[in-house]
Amino acid sequence: MTVIRKRPEVSTEDFRRFMELEYGPTYVALPQVKEYVQYYLTDLATDTEEEPIDAIVRIGFESEEEMRDTSAGIHSAVLDRRVQMV
Repeated sequence: MTVIRKRPEVSTEDFRRFMELEYGPTYVALPQVKEYVQYYLTDLATDTEEEPIDAIVRIGFESEEEMRDTSAGIHSAVLDRRVQMV
């Protein structure tokens, strides 16, 4: 999973267009990528301590090693555990 924040001067429309037409296809074209899903968000945080989160991208790989080799330069995270309460 990768949390993505757009630059403040970029409009939401331009950001989402870039993600769908440029950023996403770049990853989808890589043979080691097995799944690629973009989630667009409206961040409801109002504390202004951090920039809002604009998207989360879920990228699936065959192995953690392939993920680490491919994700250089972006802030990715590996899901340690999923707990569903309801």
